[in-house]
Amino acid sequence: MLDERWSDEVEEIGDTLRKVLAKQCSSVQIREAEALPSGLSPTLADELSAFGLDDLQAEPELFARIAYELGRALAPTDYIETIPVLALTGTCGVSVAFDGPVPASIGRVAVKRQDGVYIEELQGEARRTTAGDSLVEHLSGQASAVKLGDAGLADRIGRYAALIEAARMTGAGQALLQYGLAYAREREQFGKIIGSYQGVANRLANAAVMLDAAELLVRKAAFTAGAEVGGDGAPSAEFAIMVRAKAVDAARFVATTVHQTFGGNGFAMEYDVQLYSRRLRSWANRGQRPGNGLAELARAMLDPTRRDAVRLLWHYEKGMPLPRWAREADAS
Repeated sequence: MLDERWSDEVEEIGDTLRKVLAKQCSSVQIREAEALPSGLSPTLADELSAFGLDDLQAEPELFARIAYELGRALAPTDYIETIPVLALTGTCGVSVAFDGPVPASIGRVAVKRQDGVYIEELQGEARRTTAGDSLVEHLSGQASAVKLGDAGLADRIGRYAALIEAARMTGAGQALLQYGLAYAREREQFGKIIGSYQGVANRLANAAVMLDAAELLVRKAAFTAGAEVGGDGAPSAEFAIMVRAKAVDAARFVATTVHQTFGGNGFAMEYDVQLYSRRLRSWANRGQRPGNGLAELARAMLDPTRRDAVRLLWHYEKGMPLPRWAREADAS
């Protein structure tokens, strides 16, 4: 059964990574990295290498938490783009060029062909995005490509990438929300703290609910990947669709809400709102439109045969076992 919290081991590693990122990802350091041609921080790359991320062999929950923390810190690194291939094949330094542009800083990409997934050398012209990074629309079709796996692996990588993208957006959204809440508690307008106005407070509360739901869905999607529940190492197709769509929706809503909370200050470069919102919108616009996947999911739910084949759609499938927090409360 899914526990609605991160596991203790994942929480410990996530907290440790957060401390590392806090030293390397201040808003000043993020702005400095954005001014570089690559948009990346060499110092942070060294820190993450020393942390041992490239050598990591872990469950999807831990990789999702790593992506969450990197997104939360707006970490100027390309590591997150390599997680799906690393997690499923153990091959590091390969980004996924299935549905959109890839970082110009990563020389090898995984591409999907009819008979499977191949690794190619990155080809294409780099362009800077509004998020401050440098991306390439990869030109595929190289004869020298090396086959990495069959069509089944390509499908798993695509599903895993959806989880990682969702975790990154959710983490950044949570950090932006906290920034907006702090501003709403301090900023005065017409003699009152703006957070006391119902219109401001309600939208921030709605953003918090949406982000909490997105984070819970990230954990549920990672849970469906486990062999103990019949998973194949990547989130199920249904949860891969849902988790990315939910994260995109929450990210766009929190970006809009916090900009409205800041008013005109939200568009001033000296405030950090734009650091988050530019990246959230850029990440949300990469890859396929969520609506296409949701439409296919809706068709599956309307077909009794396909609906009954979906695993783990409901939180409880047999009886009503208590979640971990309830068992611990009873024990104490």
